[in-house]
Amino acid sequence: MIPSIEATKAVNFHRQDSLVVSTSSSLREWNTISTRRDLDVDLTDCMDRAPAVGLGLALARPGDKVLVLDCDATLRTDMACMATIAESNPENLVHFVFDDSSNKSTGGTPIQGLDHVDLMSMANGAGYAKTYEFDKLEEFLIGMEDIMKQPGPIFVLVKVFREEEILPFPERTMAEGFAEVRNNLLAKG
Repeated sequence: MIPSIEATKAVNFHRQDSLVVSTSSSLREWNTISTRRDLDVDLTDCMDRAPAVGLGLALARPGDKVLVLDCDATLRTDMACMATIAESNPENLVHFVFDDSSNKSTGGTPIQGLDHVDLMSMANGAGYAKTYEFDKLEEFLIGMEDIMKQPGPIFVLVKVFREEEILPFPERTMAEGFAEVRNNLLAKG
């Protein structure tokens, strides 16, 4: 298993100018790690919609890489999004799912039946162009180089655990974050 904060740092290291849509406990960590908050879309009020928002951005901005930082607990509430992403075939989308063995994203409460859901098989069956699974930090760091170069959609399952208490959500509102990203994209052209 990978400490989730280290997995988050690895994504940030490789992100370059990618747009990042994050939610739930991934967002809480991302907020403290991201070096490009001006390109981050924070989903605090609609946590299960990160893949859909990421897909919308990927389709609207085909020249920009879009990374979705999702959690197993939030993905389970809208697993159909995987089929929609694969069918839409955005080559610039990478869907990261942090599979939290510590269950800290749900306050330590395991979600009944989630351990029996094979997200990799579901992503493969949905038709993602590439799928990856990592449970060792070194392999994840090396794999990130290939992931960021390949056309998608790409599904990346990262087996993580959280050592620390859940961090707070960002202070900026979801609307403020969207406005900042929008203004930066408009300036970029």
